[in-house]
Amino acid sequence: MYSCLVGVVVKVMGDVFPELKQYEAKIKEIIAEEETSFGKTLVKDAFILWDTYGFPMDLTQLMAEERGLTVDVEGFNVAMEEARQKARSARNKVVGDTIVMDADATSELHRKGVATTNDGYKFIWHQDHESVIKAIYTGAEFLKTAFAGDDVGLVLESTSFYAEQGGQIYDVGSIQGLFGSFQVSNVQVYGGFVLHIGSIAGGAKAFSVGDKVDYERRTLIAPNHTCTHMLNFALREVLGDHVDQKGSIVLPEKLRFDFSHGKPVHHEDLKKIESIVNQQIKDELDVYAKEASLAAAKQITGLRAVFGEIYPDPVRVVSIGHDVEDLLSDPNNAQWLSYSTELCGGTHISNTREAKAFALLSEEGIAKGIRRITAVTTECAFKAIELASSLASEISDASKCEGGLLEKKVASLKSKIDAAAIPAAMKADLRAKISQLEDQVRKAKKKIGEENIQKAIKAATRNAEAAASEGKAFCISRVDVGLDTTAVREAVLKVMDQKGLATMVFSTDETLNKAVVYAGVPKSKDGLGVLEWLTAAMGPLQGKGGGGKNGIAQGQGSDASRVDEAMDVASKLASMKLGS
Repeated sequence: MYSCLVGVVVKVMGDVFPELKQYEAKIKEIIAEEETSFGKTLVKDAFILWDTYGFPMDLTQLMAEERGLTVDVEGFNVAMEEARQKARSARNKVVGDTIVMDADATSELHRKGVATTNDGYKFIWHQDHESVIKAIYTGAEFLKTAFAGDDVGLVLESTSFYAEQGGQIYDVGSIQGLFGSFQVSNVQVYGGFVLHIGSIAGGAKAFSVGDKVDYERRTLIAPNHTCTHMLNFALREVLGDHVDQKGSIVLPEKLRFDFSHGKPVHHEDLKKIESIVNQQIKDELDVYAKEASLAAAKQITGLRAVFGEIYPDPVRVVSIGHDVEDLLSDPNNAQWLSYSTELCGGTHISNTREAKAFALLSEEGIAKGIRRITAVTTECAFKAIELASSLASEISDASKCEGGLLEKKVASLKSKIDAAAIPAAMKADLRAKISQLEDQVRKAKKKIGEENIQKAIKAATRNAEAAASEGKAFCISRVDVGLDTTAVREAVLKVMDQKGLATMVFSTDETLNKAVVYAGVPKSKDGLGVLEWLTAAMGPLQGKGGGGKNGIAQGQGSDASRVDEAMDVASKLASMKLGS
Protein backbone atom coordinates (compact mmCIF):
# COMPACT_ATOMS: atom_id res chain seq x y z
CA MET A 1 0.00 0.00 0.00
CA TYR A 2 2.44 2.68 1.22
CA SER A 3 5.42 1.12 -0.54
CA CYS A 4 4.01 2.50 -3.79
CA LEU A 5 4.53 6.03 -2.44
CA VAL A 6 8.30 5.59 -2.16
CA GLY A 7 8.78 6.69 -5.76
CA VAL A 8 6.91 9.95 -5.06
CA VAL A 9 9.03 10.67 -1.98
CA VAL A 10 12.24 9.92 -3.91
CA LYS A 11 11.16 12.25 -6.70
CA VAL A 12 10.33 15.11 -4.31
CA MET A 13 13.13 14.67 -1.74
CA GLY A 14 15.81 12.80 -3.68
CA ASP A 15 17.90 15.89 -4.43
CA VAL A 16 18.02 16.85 -0.75
CA PHE A 17 18.56 13.29 0.50
CA PRO A 18 20.49 11.40 -2.23
CA GLU A 19 20.41 8.26 -0.05
CA LEU A 20 16.73 7.91 -1.03
CA LYS A 21 17.65 7.47 -4.69
CA GLN A 22 20.53 5.16 -3.85
CA TYR A 23 18.43 2.79 -1.73
CA GLU A 24 14.97 3.18 -3.32
CA ALA A 25 14.51 -0.55 -4.00
CA LYS A 26 15.65 -1.48 -0.49
CA ILE A 27 13.28 1.07 1.09
CA LYS A 28 10.35 -0.36 -0.89
CA GLU A 29 11.24 -3.88 0.23
CA ILE A 30 11.44 -2.93 3.91
CA ILE A 31 8.16 -0.98 3.84
CA ALA A 32 6.40 -3.88 2.10
CA GLU A 33 7.64 -6.27 4.79
CA GLU A 34 6.51 -3.87 7.52
CA GLU A 35 3.05 -3.57 5.94
CA THR A 36 2.70 -7.36 5.94
CA SER A 37 3.85 -7.57 9.55
CA PHE A 38 1.59 -4.70 10.60
CA GLY A 39 -1.43 -6.34 8.98
CA LYS A 40 -0.96 -9.36 11.23
CA THR A 41 -1.49 -7.18 14.32
CA LEU A 42 -5.13 -6.44 13.44
CA VAL A 43 -6.34 -9.50 15.32
CA LYS A 44 -5.06 -8.00 18.60
CA ASP A 45 -7.09 -6.20 21.28
CA ALA A 46 -7.81 -2.53 20.59
CA PHE A 47 -5.61 -1.27 23.43
CA ILE A 48 -2.70 -3.53 22.51
CA LEU A 49 -2.99 -2.26 18.95
CA TRP A 50 -2.73 1.33 20.17
CA ASP A 51 -0.24 0.91 23.02
CA THR A 52 2.17 -1.56 21.40
CA TYR A 53 1.80 -0.97 17.68
CA GLY A 54 0.56 2.64 17.51
CA PHE A 55 -2.62 1.67 15.65
CA PRO A 56 -5.16 4.54 15.99
CA MET A 57 -8.30 3.85 18.03
CA ASP A 58 -10.59 5.55 15.49
CA LEU A 59 -9.24 3.35 12.70
CA THR A 60 -9.84 0.26 14.84
CA GLN A 61 -13.46 1.40 15.38
CA LEU A 62 -13.93 2.06 11.67
CA MET A 63 -12.62 -1.38 10.64
CA ALA A 64 -14.71 -3.03 13.35
CA GLU A 65 -17.87 -1.29 12.12
CA GLU A 66 -17.20 -2.48 8.57
CA ARG A 67 -17.41 -6.03 9.93
CA GLY A 68 -20.45 -5.43 12.12
CA LEU A 69 -18.41 -5.35 15.32
CA THR A 70 -18.13 -2.87 18.19
CA VAL A 71 -15.16 -1.71 20.28
CA ASP A 72 -15.22 -1.51 24.08
CA VAL A 73 -14.29 2.19 24.27
CA GLU A 74 -14.79 2.39 28.05
CA GLY A 75 -12.44 -0.54 28.61
CA PHE A 76 -9.95 1.08 26.23
CA ASN A 77 -10.00 4.32 28.24
CA VAL A 78 -9.49 2.44 31.52
CA ALA A 79 -6.51 0.55 30.07
CA MET A 80 -5.05 3.78 28.68
CA GLU A 81 -5.28 5.52 32.07
CA GLU A 82 -3.53 2.56 33.72
CA ALA A 83 -0.77 2.83 31.13
CA ARG A 84 -0.39 6.57 31.84
CA GLN A 85 -0.05 5.89 35.56
CA LYS A 86 2.65 3.30 34.89
CA ALA A 87 4.46 5.74 32.60
CA ARG A 88 4.38 8.46 35.27
CA SER A 89 5.81 6.04 37.84
CA ALA A 90 8.53 4.96 35.42
CA ARG A 91 9.43 8.61 34.68
CA ASN A 92 9.62 9.48 38.37
CA LYS A 93 11.89 6.49 38.97
CA VAL A 94 14.27 7.53 36.18
CA VAL A 95 14.39 11.13 37.35
CA GLY A 96 14.98 9.92 40.89
CA ASP A 97 18.05 7.96 39.81
CA THR A 98 19.84 11.01 38.40
CA ILE A 99 19.50 14.79 38.16
CA VAL A 100 17.94 16.18 35.01
CA MET A 101 18.24 19.83 34.02
CA ASP A 102 15.21 20.87 31.99
CA ALA A 103 14.70 23.90 29.72
CA ASP A 104 13.47 26.06 32.62
CA ALA A 105 16.65 25.38 34.56
CA THR A 106 18.98 26.20 31.64
CA SER A 107 16.95 29.35 30.95
CA GLU A 108 17.41 30.43 34.57
CA LEU A 109 21.17 30.00 34.23
CA HIS A 110 21.14 32.20 31.12
CA ARG A 111 19.13 34.85 32.99
CA LYS A 112 21.71 34.80 35.77
CA GLY A 113 24.44 35.45 33.20
CA VAL A 114 26.05 32.02 33.50
CA ALA A 115 27.87 31.10 30.31
CA THR A 116 27.67 27.59 28.87
CA THR A 117 30.47 25.27 30.00
CA ASN A 118 33.77 25.31 28.15
CA ASP A 119 34.41 21.57 27.77
CA GLY A 120 37.30 21.76 25.32
CA TYR A 121 39.62 20.50 28.07
CA LYS A 122 38.04 17.04 27.83
CA PHE A 123 40.43 16.26 24.98
CA ILE A 124 43.49 16.97 27.15
CA TRP A 125 44.64 13.82 28.91
CA HIS A 126 46.33 13.29 32.29
CA GLN A 127 46.32 16.92 33.35
CA ASP A 128 44.52 18.35 36.38
CA HIS A 129 42.22 21.20 35.51
CA GLU A 130 41.27 24.21 37.59
CA SER A 131 37.83 25.71 37.32
CA VAL A 132 35.06 27.50 39.21
CA ILE A 133 31.64 26.24 40.25
CA LYS A 134 28.98 28.45 38.66
CA ALA A 135 25.87 26.66 39.93
CA ILE A 136 24.70 23.92 42.31
CA TYR A 137 21.51 22.16 41.20
CA THR A 138 19.34 19.61 43.03
CA GLY A 139 17.12 18.66 40.11
CA ALA A 140 14.42 21.04 41.37
CA GLU A 141 16.24 24.23 42.40
CA PHE A 142 19.58 26.01 42.46
CA LEU A 143 21.40 26.27 45.80
CA LYS A 144 24.01 28.67 47.14
CA THR A 145 25.41 26.06 49.49
CA ALA A 146 25.43 22.25 49.65
CA PHE A 147 26.52 19.98 52.47
CA ALA A 148 28.07 16.56 53.08
CA GLY A 149 25.87 13.74 51.85
CA ASP A 150 23.93 15.93 49.42
CA ASP A 151 23.35 14.53 45.93
CA VAL A 152 23.59 17.47 43.56
CA GLY A 153 24.78 18.53 40.14
CA LEU A 154 27.58 21.05 39.67
CA VAL A 155 27.86 23.37 36.68
CA LEU A 156 31.47 24.49 36.17
CA GLU A 157 32.89 27.40 34.22
CA SER A 158 35.07 24.89 32.35
CA THR A 159 35.67 21.16 32.67
CA SER A 160 37.92 18.30 31.64
CA PHE A 161 35.11 15.76 32.18
CA TYR A 162 33.51 14.14 29.13
CA ALA A 163 29.71 14.34 29.23
CA GLU A 164 27.80 11.38 27.80
CA GLN A 165 27.15 11.99 24.10
CA GLY A 166 27.75 10.52 20.66
CA GLY A 167 27.44 6.98 22.02
CA GLN A 168 30.36 7.40 24.48
CA ILE A 169 29.77 6.90 28.19
CA TYR A 170 30.51 9.75 30.60
CA ASP A 171 33.69 10.21 32.64
CA VAL A 172 33.75 9.76 36.40
CA GLY A 173 36.19 11.10 38.96
CA SER A 174 36.32 13.80 41.63
CA ILE A 175 36.28 17.55 42.07
CA GLN A 176 38.56 18.73 44.88
CA GLY A 177 38.00 22.02 46.70
CA LEU A 178 38.95 23.86 49.85
CA PHE A 179 35.95 22.49 51.69
CA GLY A 180 35.87 18.90 50.58
CA SER A 181 35.68 16.40 47.75
CA PHE A 182 32.83 15.95 45.29
CA GLN A 183 32.64 12.44 43.82
CA VAL A 184 31.42 12.62 40.21
CA SER A 185 29.37 9.54 39.23
CA ASN A 186 27.66 10.88 36.09
CA VAL A 187 28.20 13.73 33.63
CA GLN A 188 25.46 14.98 31.29
CA VAL A 189 25.14 18.04 29.08
CA TYR A 190 21.96 20.15 28.90
CA GLY A 191 21.77 23.09 26.52
CA GLY A 192 25.55 23.50 26.60
CA PHE A 193 25.79 23.33 30.41
CA VAL A 194 27.83 20.34 31.59
CA LEU A 195 26.26 18.95 34.77
CA HIS A 196 28.57 16.96 37.06
CA ILE A 197 26.28 14.71 39.11
CA GLY A 198 27.43 13.16 42.34
CA SER A 199 27.67 13.53 46.10
CA ILE A 200 29.63 15.68 48.48
CA ALA A 201 32.06 13.84 50.75
CA GLY A 202 32.82 16.91 52.92
CA GLY A 203 31.09 20.22 53.73
CA ALA A 204 31.02 22.30 50.57
CA LYS A 205 29.68 25.44 48.93
CA ALA A 206 30.43 27.38 45.75
CA PHE A 207 34.24 27.39 45.58
CA SER A 208 37.22 27.21 43.24
CA VAL A 209 37.88 23.61 42.31
CA GLY A 210 40.25 21.31 40.50
CA ASP A 211 39.02 18.49 38.21
CA LYS A 212 40.45 15.02 38.68
CA VAL A 213 39.09 12.81 35.93
CA ASP A 214 39.45 9.05 36.35
CA TYR A 215 41.82 8.71 33.41
CA GLU A 216 42.38 5.03 34.15
CA ARG A 217 38.72 4.43 33.35
CA ARG A 218 38.90 6.68 30.28
CA THR A 219 41.94 4.68 29.14
CA LEU A 220 39.54 1.74 28.79
CA ILE A 221 36.85 3.81 27.05
CA ALA A 222 39.07 5.56 24.48
CA PRO A 223 40.36 2.44 22.65
CA ASN A 224 36.80 1.17 22.45
CA HIS A 225 35.73 4.44 20.82
CA THR A 226 38.61 4.46 18.33
CA CYS A 227 37.92 0.82 17.48
CA THR A 228 34.26 1.73 16.91
CA HIS A 229 35.48 4.02 14.13
CA MET A 230 37.71 1.29 12.72
CA LEU A 231 34.82 -1.19 12.91
CA ASN A 232 32.58 1.25 11.00
CA PHE A 233 35.28 1.48 8.31
CA ALA A 234 35.76 -2.32 8.18
CA LEU A 235 32.02 -3.00 7.85
CA ARG A 236 31.76 -0.85 4.75
CA GLU A 237 34.92 -2.41 3.32
CA VAL A 238 33.57 -5.96 3.71
CA LEU A 239 29.79 -5.59 3.37
CA GLY A 240 29.45 -2.63 1.01
CA ASP A 241 28.59 1.06 0.83
CA HIS A 242 25.01 0.53 2.03
CA VAL A 243 26.25 0.14 5.61
CA ASP A 244 25.36 3.15 7.76
CA GLN A 245 25.75 3.69 11.48
CA LYS A 246 22.43 3.45 13.31
CA GLY A 247 23.66 3.84 16.87
CA SER A 248 26.52 3.00 19.21
CA ILE A 249 27.58 2.93 22.83
CA VAL A 250 31.14 3.04 24.11
CA LEU A 251 31.71 1.69 27.63
CA PRO A 252 34.87 0.83 29.60
CA GLU A 253 34.24 -2.91 29.23
CA LYS A 254 32.93 -3.11 25.63
CA LEU A 255 31.67 -1.31 22.57
CA ARG A 256 28.40 -1.82 20.74
CA PHE A 257 27.70 -0.73 17.17
CA ASP A 258 24.38 -0.80 15.29
CA PHE A 259 24.37 -0.64 11.49
CA SER A 260 22.12 -1.07 8.47
CA HIS A 261 22.31 -4.49 6.83
CA GLY A 262 19.49 -6.72 5.71
CA LYS A 263 20.72 -10.15 6.79
CA PRO A 264 23.03 -11.89 9.29
CA VAL A 265 26.73 -11.41 8.61
CA HIS A 266 28.40 -14.70 7.65
CA HIS A 267 31.14 -15.76 10.04
CA GLU A 268 33.72 -15.62 7.25
CA ASP A 269 32.85 -11.94 6.78
CA LEU A 270 33.08 -11.44 10.54
CA LYS A 271 36.62 -12.83 10.34
CA LYS A 272 37.49 -10.30 7.61
CA ILE A 273 35.97 -7.41 9.58
CA GLU A 274 37.83 -8.40 12.74
CA SER A 275 41.04 -8.86 10.75
CA ILE A 276 40.84 -5.37 9.21
CA VAL A 277 40.51 -3.74 12.63
CA ASN A 278 43.37 -5.81 14.08
CA GLN A 279 45.54 -4.98 11.08
CA GLN A 280 44.98 -1.27 11.71
CA ILE A 281 46.05 -1.85 15.32
CA LYS A 282 49.19 -3.67 14.15
CA ASP A 283 49.95 -0.87 11.68
CA GLU A 284 50.24 1.55 14.63
CA LEU A 285 48.31 4.34 12.93
CA ASP A 286 48.23 7.79 14.50
CA VAL A 287 44.80 9.15 15.38
CA TYR A 288 44.24 12.79 14.36
CA ALA A 289 41.52 15.22 15.44
CA LYS A 290 40.82 18.80 14.38
CA GLU A 291 37.92 21.23 14.35
CA ALA A 292 36.73 22.45 10.96
CA SER A 293 33.72 24.17 9.51
CA LEU A 294 30.86 21.76 8.95
CA ALA A 295 30.74 22.63 5.26
CA ALA A 296 34.45 21.96 4.77
CA ALA A 297 34.32 18.68 6.73
CA LYS A 298 31.42 17.38 4.64
CA GLN A 299 33.50 17.78 1.48
CA ILE A 300 36.05 15.17 2.58
CA THR A 301 35.82 12.02 0.43
CA GLY A 302 34.86 8.97 2.48
CA LEU A 303 33.75 11.00 5.53
CA ARG A 304 31.37 9.01 7.73
CA ALA A 305 28.54 10.69 9.63
CA VAL A 306 25.35 9.45 11.27
CA PHE A 307 22.40 10.09 8.95
CA GLY A 308 19.97 12.56 10.54
CA GLU A 309 22.42 13.61 13.29
CA ILE A 310 22.69 17.37 13.92
CA TYR A 311 26.35 18.39 14.15
CA PRO A 312 27.76 21.62 15.60
CA ASP A 313 29.57 24.15 13.43
CA PRO A 314 32.52 24.07 13.67
CA VAL A 315 32.67 20.29 13.99
CA ARG A 316 35.42 17.94 15.15
CA VAL A 317 36.89 15.62 12.52
CA VAL A 318 38.66 12.42 13.66
CA SER A 319 40.87 10.59 11.15
CA ILE A 320 42.81 7.36 11.67
CA GLY A 321 46.05 7.10 9.77
CA HIS A 322 46.16 10.50 8.06
CA ASP A 323 46.36 14.10 9.24
CA VAL A 324 43.03 15.94 9.10
CA GLU A 325 44.88 18.99 7.71
CA ASP A 326 45.74 16.99 4.57
CA LEU A 327 42.14 15.81 4.19
CA LEU A 328 40.80 19.36 4.44
CA SER A 329 43.36 20.76 2.00
CA ASP A 330 42.53 18.15 -0.68
CA PRO A 331 39.01 16.94 0.17
CA ASN A 332 38.23 15.28 -3.18
CA ASN A 333 41.25 12.95 -3.12
CA ALA A 334 40.00 9.37 -3.61
CA GLN A 335 42.90 8.19 -1.43
CA TRP A 336 40.88 9.20 1.65
CA LEU A 337 38.50 6.30 1.03
CA SER A 338 41.25 4.07 2.46
CA TYR A 339 41.10 5.80 5.85
CA SER A 340 38.55 6.01 8.62
CA THR A 341 37.32 9.60 8.86
CA GLU A 342 34.32 10.61 10.97
CA LEU A 343 32.66 13.58 12.63
CA CYS A 344 33.08 12.88 16.35
CA GLY A 345 33.29 14.74 19.64
CA GLY A 346 34.52 11.76 21.65
CA THR A 347 37.82 10.98 23.35
CA HIS A 348 40.24 8.71 21.51
CA ILE A 349 43.64 7.07 21.81
CA SER A 350 46.56 8.79 20.09
CA ASN A 351 47.73 5.70 18.19
CA THR A 352 45.90 2.50 17.24
CA ARG A 353 48.56 0.36 18.95
CA GLU A 354 47.07 1.48 22.29
CA ALA A 355 44.00 -0.65 21.50
CA LYS A 356 46.30 -3.74 21.62
CA ALA A 357 43.71 -6.14 20.15
CA PHE A 358 40.12 -6.29 18.91
CA ALA A 359 37.69 -9.17 19.39
CA LEU A 360 34.26 -9.15 17.74
CA LEU A 361 32.12 -11.11 20.20
CA SER A 362 28.65 -11.14 18.66
CA GLU A 363 26.53 -10.09 15.69
CA GLU A 364 22.74 -10.11 15.86
CA GLY A 365 19.61 -8.53 14.44
CA ILE A 366 17.80 -5.97 16.61
CA ALA A 367 15.21 -4.59 14.14
CA LYS A 368 14.18 -4.89 10.51
CA GLY A 369 17.35 -4.23 8.48
CA ILE A 370 19.42 -3.31 11.56
CA ARG A 371 22.23 -5.47 12.95
CA ARG A 372 24.27 -5.08 16.15
CA ILE A 373 27.90 -5.93 16.84
CA THR A 374 29.40 -6.17 20.32
CA ALA A 375 33.18 -6.17 20.67
CA VAL A 376 36.02 -5.70 23.17
CA THR A 377 39.56 -4.36 23.01
CA THR A 378 42.83 -4.35 24.99
CA GLU A 379 43.05 -6.95 27.78
CA CYS A 380 39.42 -7.98 27.36
CA ALA A 381 40.16 -8.90 23.74
CA PHE A 382 43.23 -10.91 24.75
CA LYS A 383 41.16 -12.80 27.34
CA ALA A 384 38.47 -13.58 24.76
CA ILE A 385 41.04 -14.89 22.28
CA GLU A 386 42.84 -16.93 24.97
CA LEU A 387 39.55 -18.47 26.10
CA ALA A 388 38.73 -19.45 22.51
CA SER A 389 42.16 -21.07 22.15
CA SER A 390 41.67 -22.95 25.41
CA LEU A 391 38.30 -24.28 24.23
CA ALA A 392 39.86 -25.31 20.93
CA SER A 393 42.45 -27.35 22.86
CA GLU A 394 39.70 -28.99 24.91
CA ILE A 395 37.90 -29.98 21.70
CA SER A 396 41.13 -31.43 20.33
CA ASP A 397 41.61 -33.49 23.50
CA ALA A 398 37.97 -34.62 23.48
CA SER A 399 38.27 -35.88 19.91
CA LYS A 400 40.69 -38.54 21.17
CA CYS A 401 38.04 -39.99 23.52
CA GLU A 402 35.52 -42.65 22.62
CA GLY A 403 32.08 -43.90 23.60
CA GLY A 404 30.23 -42.44 26.54
CA LEU A 405 33.18 -40.29 27.64
CA LEU A 406 33.26 -38.53 24.26
CA GLU A 407 29.51 -37.96 24.42
CA LYS A 408 29.77 -36.36 27.89
CA LYS A 409 32.71 -34.14 26.90
CA VAL A 410 30.94 -32.99 23.74
CA ALA A 411 27.79 -32.05 25.68
CA SER A 412 29.84 -30.15 28.26
CA LEU A 413 31.92 -28.32 25.66
CA LYS A 414 28.86 -27.35 23.65
CA SER A 415 27.37 -25.58 26.69
CA LYS A 416 30.68 -23.87 27.51
CA ILE A 417 31.12 -22.58 23.97
CA ASP A 418 27.57 -21.25 23.79
CA ALA A 419 28.10 -19.26 26.99
CA ALA A 420 31.69 -18.15 26.31
CA ALA A 421 32.56 -14.51 25.55
CA ILE A 422 34.86 -15.30 22.62
CA PRO A 423 35.24 -13.91 19.08
CA ALA A 424 32.11 -14.72 17.07
CA ALA A 425 34.04 -16.09 14.09
CA MET A 426 36.08 -18.38 16.35
CA LYS A 427 32.87 -19.45 18.11
CA ALA A 428 31.40 -20.43 14.73
CA ASP A 429 34.52 -22.50 13.97
CA LEU A 430 34.39 -24.21 17.36
CA ARG A 431 30.70 -24.99 16.93
CA ALA A 432 31.49 -26.56 13.57
CA LYS A 433 34.11 -28.79 15.25
CA ILE A 434 31.63 -29.72 17.98
CA SER A 435 29.11 -30.60 15.27
CA GLN A 436 31.66 -32.96 13.71
CA LEU A 437 32.22 -34.64 17.07
CA GLU A 438 28.45 -34.95 17.53
CA ASP A 439 28.29 -36.73 14.17
CA GLN A 440 31.10 -38.97 15.39
CA VAL A 441 29.12 -39.72 18.57
CA ARG A 442 25.95 -40.44 16.57
CA LYS A 443 27.79 -42.81 14.22
CA ALA A 444 29.49 -44.57 17.14
CA LYS A 445 26.18 -44.95 18.98
CA LYS A 446 24.55 -46.28 15.84
CA LYS A 447 27.35 -48.80 15.37
CA ILE A 448 27.20 -49.85 19.02
CA GLY A 449 23.42 -50.11 18.77
CA GLU A 450 23.66 -52.40 15.75
CA GLU A 451 26.28 -54.52 17.50
CA ASN A 452 24.13 -54.70 20.64
CA ILE A 453 21.12 -55.89 18.65
CA GLN A 454 23.12 -58.69 17.08
CA LYS A 455 24.71 -59.56 20.43
CA ALA A 456 21.34 -59.69 22.24
CA ILE A 457 19.63 -61.68 19.48
CA LYS A 458 22.47 -64.18 19.36
CA ALA A 459 22.45 -64.79 23.13
CA ALA A 460 18.65 -64.96 23.42
CA THR A 461 18.34 -67.23 20.38
CA ARG A 462 20.94 -69.60 21.75
CA ASN A 463 19.06 -69.86 25.05
CA ALA A 464 15.76 -70.30 23.19
CA GLU A 465 17.16 -73.19 21.20
CA ALA A 466 18.32 -74.86 24.42
CA ALA A 467 14.91 -74.29 26.06
CA ALA A 468 13.07 -75.67 23.03
CA SER A 469 15.26 -78.78 23.00
CA GLU A 470 14.21 -79.38 26.61
CA GLY A 471 10.55 -79.05 25.66
CA LYS A 472 10.00 -75.74 27.48
CA ALA A 473 7.31 -73.26 26.36
CA PHE A 474 9.26 -70.25 27.58
CA CYS A 475 12.78 -68.89 27.57
CA ILE A 476 14.45 -66.46 30.00
CA SER A 477 17.77 -64.86 29.02
CA ARG A 478 20.28 -62.36 30.36
CA VAL A 479 22.26 -60.42 27.77
CA ASP A 480 25.11 -57.93 28.13
CA VAL A 481 24.01 -54.77 26.30
CA GLY A 482 23.69 -52.34 29.24
CA LEU A 483 20.46 -50.31 29.18
CA ASP A 484 19.99 -50.60 25.43
CA THR A 485 16.23 -51.15 25.36
CA THR A 486 16.14 -51.41 21.57
CA ALA A 487 18.54 -54.36 21.54
CA VAL A 488 16.65 -56.15 24.32
CA ARG A 489 13.31 -55.63 22.57
CA GLU A 490 14.65 -56.90 19.24
CA ALA A 491 15.95 -60.03 20.94
CA VAL A 492 12.48 -60.74 22.40
CA LEU A 493 10.75 -60.18 19.07
CA LYS A 494 13.24 -62.43 17.24
CA VAL A 495 12.80 -65.34 19.65
CA MET A 496 9.01 -65.01 19.59
CA ASP A 497 8.99 -64.93 15.80
CA GLN A 498 11.46 -67.76 15.18
CA LYS A 499 10.82 -70.09 18.14
CA GLY A 500 7.26 -69.24 19.22
CA LEU A 501 8.29 -69.22 22.88
CA ALA A 502 7.22 -66.91 25.67
CA THR A 503 10.39 -64.85 26.15
CA MET A 504 11.85 -62.54 28.79
CA VAL A 505 15.23 -60.83 28.36
CA PHE A 506 17.19 -58.97 31.06
CA SER A 507 20.16 -56.61 30.70
CA THR A 508 21.91 -54.56 33.40
CA ASP A 509 24.25 -51.63 33.96
CA GLU A 510 26.22 -52.47 37.09
CA THR A 511 27.67 -48.98 37.39
CA LEU A 512 24.20 -47.43 37.61
CA ASN A 513 22.74 -50.54 39.32
CA LYS A 514 19.82 -50.51 36.89
CA ALA A 515 18.19 -53.18 34.77
CA VAL A 516 15.97 -53.19 31.69
CA VAL A 517 13.53 -56.02 31.02
CA TYR A 518 11.38 -56.94 28.02
CA ALA A 519 8.84 -59.74 27.95
CA GLY A 520 6.93 -61.22 25.05
CA VAL A 521 4.16 -63.86 25.04
CA PRO A 522 2.82 -65.26 21.71
CA LYS A 523 -0.96 -65.62 21.35
CA SER A 524 -0.53 -69.38 21.42
CA LYS A 525 0.66 -69.14 25.05
CA ASP A 526 -2.59 -67.69 26.35
CA GLY A 527 -2.10 -69.26 29.75
CA LEU A 528 0.45 -66.58 30.66
CA GLY A 529 -0.38 -62.85 30.76
CA VAL A 530 2.63 -60.84 29.60
CA LEU A 531 2.05 -57.90 31.95
CA GLU A 532 1.41 -60.24 34.89
CA TRP A 533 4.64 -62.07 34.07
CA LEU A 534 6.68 -58.85 33.78
CA THR A 535 5.22 -57.34 36.96
CA ALA A 536 6.24 -60.42 38.98
CA ALA A 537 9.81 -60.20 37.67
CA MET A 538 10.06 -56.44 38.42
CA GLY A 539 9.37 -57.02 42.15
CA PRO A 540 12.92 -58.01 43.19
CA LEU A 541 14.37 -55.33 40.88
CA GLN A 542 12.45 -52.56 42.68
CA GLY A 543 11.00 -51.46 39.37
CA LYS A 544 7.81 -51.01 37.39
CA GLY A 545 6.62 -52.21 34.03
CA GLY A 546 4.01 -51.37 31.45
CA GLY A 547 2.66 -52.22 28.04
CA GLY A 548 1.10 -55.50 27.08
CA LYS A 549 -0.12 -54.49 23.63
CA ASN A 550 0.64 -57.10 20.95
CA GLY A 551 1.98 -59.37 23.67
CA ILE A 552 4.96 -57.11 24.51
CA ALA A 553 5.70 -55.43 27.87
CA GLN A 554 8.74 -53.59 29.19
CA GLY A 555 10.10 -52.35 32.49
CA GLN A 556 13.10 -50.87 34.28
CA GLY A 557 14.40 -51.73 37.74
CA SER A 558 16.58 -49.74 40.15
CA ASP A 559 18.29 -52.73 41.86
CA ALA A 560 20.19 -54.74 39.28
CA SER A 561 21.99 -56.72 42.00
CA ARG A 562 18.86 -58.91 42.37
CA VAL A 563 18.53 -59.83 38.70
CA ASP A 564 19.11 -63.54 39.38
CA GLU A 565 16.24 -63.52 41.87
CA ALA A 566 14.03 -61.75 39.32
CA MET A 567 14.85 -64.33 36.67
CA ASP A 568 14.00 -67.14 39.12
CA VAL A 569 10.62 -65.54 39.93
CA ALA A 570 9.87 -65.22 36.20
CA SER A 571 10.85 -68.83 35.57
CA LYS A 572 8.65 -70.22 38.36
CA LEU A 573 5.59 -68.21 37.25
CA ALA A 574 6.01 -69.24 33.59
CA SER A 575 6.40 -72.91 34.61
CA MET A 576 3.25 -72.75 36.67
CA LYS A 577 1.17 -70.96 34.03
CA LEU A 578 2.40 -72.84 30.97
CA GLY A 579 2.86 -76.24 32.63
CA SER A 580 6.47 -76.71 31.66
